[in-house]
Amino acid sequence: MKETANQTPAIWALLIGVESYFQGKERPISYPRLNGCVRDVKAVEKYLRQVGVQNIKTLTASGDTDPIENWTELPVYENIERELHHITENARAADLVYIHYSGHGIRRNTLGQEQGKNGDNITGTALALADVMIGGAYLTGYQLGAFVKEMVKYKGLRVTLVLDSCFSGQGLRSSKKYTLRTIAGQSDDSVLQSDLIADQTVASADIDSKSTKRKVHLKQSWLSNPSGCTVLTACQFDEAAGEDDFPGTDGAHGVLTYWMLKALTENPSIRRPTHAKIKAYVQSKISGMRPRLQQSPVLHGDGDYVFLGNEVVVERPACHVLGRYEDSIDLDVGIVHGVSVGAIYDVYPDTQNIETGTMPQLQAYVIDVPEDSAFRSTAALFAEDPKDLETFAGRGSSAVLRTWALSSDIYVSISPSEHIDETHLGQLKTAIERTPGLYFHTDDLTDEPFFAVAVNNSNEFQISSMGRLIPKIPRLSVQNSGWIEKLAYILCHVARFQDLYNISSRNTHRPLQPDWFSYAAKAVGLEPIIELEGRYHVKGGTKLIISLKLNDICPLEYVYVSFYSFSSDRGIRKIHPGPGQTAIKLPRNRLERFGIIVDALKDDRDNLEETEDTIRAFICTKEVSWEELTLPDLPMDELSVPGGSINGVTVVLQEKNNAEIAQKISASGDFTRKAKSLPIDERERLSILDLVIRTTH
Repeated sequence: MKETANQTPAIWALLIGVESYFQGKERPISYPRLNGCVRDVKAVEKYLRQVGVQNIKTLTASGDTDPIENWTELPVYENIERELHHITENARAADLVYIHYSGHGIRRNTLGQEQGKNGDNITGTALALADVMIGGAYLTGYQLGAFVKEMVKYKGLRVTLVLDSCFSGQGLRSSKKYTLRTIAGQSDDSVLQSDLIADQTVASADIDSKSTKRKVHLKQSWLSNPSGCTVLTACQFDEAAGEDDFPGTDGAHGVLTYWMLKALTENPSIRRPTHAKIKAYVQSKISGMRPRLQQSPVLHGDGDYVFLGNEVVVERPACHVLGRYEDSIDLDVGIVHGVSVGAIYDVYPDTQNIETGTMPQLQAYVIDVPEDSAFRSTAALFAEDPKDLETFAGRGSSAVLRTWALSSDIYVSISPSEHIDETHLGQLKTAIERTPGLYFHTDDLTDEPFFAVAVNNSNEFQISSMGRLIPKIPRLSVQNSGWIEKLAYILCHVARFQDLYNISSRNTHRPLQPDWFSYAAKAVGLEPIIELEGRYHVKGGTKLIISLKLNDICPLEYVYVSFYSFSSDRGIRKIHPGPGQTAIKLPRNRLERFGIIVDALKDDRDNLEETEDTIRAFICTKEVSWEELTLPDLPMDELSVPGGSINGVTVVLQEKNNAEIAQKISASGDFTRKAKSLPIDERERLSILDLVIRTTH
C-alpha cells in the first residue's frame, strides 16, 4: 500500500516487566524478587489498548522463584533486541514508539577508564534482565541508547522511554514501607561473555561509536541528552525507585508507573498531557506520600511533546501550591524567582492542562514574600464568582504567573513633544501603572525617574536609564496609532528584565560560596577567546563550551543546577537542560558541559560594536525550577502587544486593576498569615554565578 504524508502515525509499544530472576551464581550479586513489575506493564498495556494502540509486545518474568514464561516471551537480552529491531524495521517514519521497563536496575560504575561520566541517570547504568544471574547479558544504558538512536535518527520515529527502576545502589534512609528496585549499597562490574558480545554487537552497528576494541567500556549513552526522544526515569542517580501497595489496587505497583497512569487516566476527556506535565504531576504526588519517599523522577529530552503524540504544546511555566489555608495558599516560589507583593497567579487543579489562553476559575494575589524564606510566598485566593473559592486548590495544584509585580518602585518620565498632549499622557499613565511598582513620574516627586522617555528627530521613542541611552529598544514611532500600549509594554518588559537580572543569592539564607565552584567558558577550535575584567570577549559565530564543576573545597556531595541566558535583547530563556527537564543533579566527581553559539546582530541605530549576554548558573542544594524566569526577547522592529499571555510564557500587558483587587481582598478577610518558613537546616541554599560574554560584530 502506498504511504501518504497524512497517514495517522501508528503507535508501537514494548513493555518489559522483570519480577522474577533465574537463580544462579554467575554474577557477584543476587537480585531479590519484586512484586509489582508485571502488574505495572499489564496496567500500562490495559491503558494503551484503551486508547487504541494495537502494536504491543509484552515480555514478562513472573513466578515465585524462577520465571515461568516460555523463553521466547521472557525479558532477556536477545528477546528485547529482537523486538526493538522488529519495531525499527516495520514502523513508518513519524510513527510513535513507547518502551516501558519495570524491574531492578544496577550501577556499573568502574568499567573501562572513562571515569567522570558516571554521574547521570543513564550512563553507567544497566537494566537487570531475567537471566543475568545465570550468565545472561545486562541491557546497559549505552546499548539501549544505541537502539533508540537508530529509531529516532535513522528511521524518523518519536520514542518515549519510561524506566521504572533505579541505578543508585543507595536505598532509602529509614523507611521500611517501600520495596526498592535496586540492591542497597552495591554495583556490579562483572563482565561475562554475554556482556562482551552484546556490547560489541551494538557498537559495531552504531555508526557514531568510536570503539573498536573488544572490551566493555563505560560509554556515554545517547539517552543522556537525546533529541526526538523523551526519557522519564524513576529517580535521580543517587536515589532509589520504590514500589508500594496503593489503595484500591490489586497489589504492588511501581511508584512512577502508578502515578503516571493516574495522570493519564484521571481526566481522559481532555488532551493527553505533555511529558513535562506528567513528570511534574508524579513528583508532586510522590512528595505527598508518607512516610516520605526520597524519589525524584528525572526527564531527559523533549518534555514539551504530548504523551504518545507528535504535537508540541507550550505550557505556561508553573509553580506549585504547597498548601491551602482557608482562602490563601503557599507557593514554592519567592524572592529569588522575582516574586513580589501584588503579583497575580492563575491557579489550576493538578489534573488540568495549563495551556495558553485557558482561564482558570481561581486566581491568587501575592500578599507576602518573606525575606527569610526566599523560595516561598503566600497569596490570597479570589474569584469572579465567590462559589469558585470552593474549588480544590490544595497541595499539588499549579499556579501560573498572570501579572508580575516589581520588587521596588520605578518611575517613568516623559519629555515634552508636539506629538504628545495631556490626553496621551493620561492614557500612558494608566497603561504604565497596570504593572505594580511601575509609576508615571510627576513634577511633585523628589525622586529621580529610573526611565526617561524622549522622542528623537526621527519621531521615534528613546529610553534612557540613569542618564544612559538603553540600546536595542524596539523601533516605535510616536506616529504609530498604538504607541501608548506599545510603549507601556516596552517599559514593563525592560523593568521586569532588570528586576530578574538583579536577583542575587545574597537574598537567601547561608548562600553557597562562589569559590566552591569552577564556572568557565572555552572556545571550540581555533577561535580566540579573551577574558578581561570578568567578561569573555569573542567574535560572532564562535562556539563556546560552558562548564561547571564542584571544587575540592566544596563541602557538598552534589548540587542542582540550571543554566539560563539573559540576552542583550532582554529575553531570558533556559538553555541547559532543555525546557521542562529536571535541574541537573551534579555530583562532585563530574564536569557538566554544554555548547552554545554566540552571535550578534548589529543595530545601526545604536552604533554598537559589541553586544553583551549573560549565561547564568542557578546552583541550589535542592531541586528547584527556575522556568518562571522565562521572558521572550524584545523584537527590534515590528512590535505587537500581547493580549493575555505572551508566547505562552507570562502576561506583561496587565489585564486587571491590581489596586482594586488588593482592595477587594483586604475587605474580604484577614490575610495577615505569613508564608510558612522551613527550619533553618531544611532551607534551600543558593549560589548564582554569571558568565558575561561580549560579542563583536
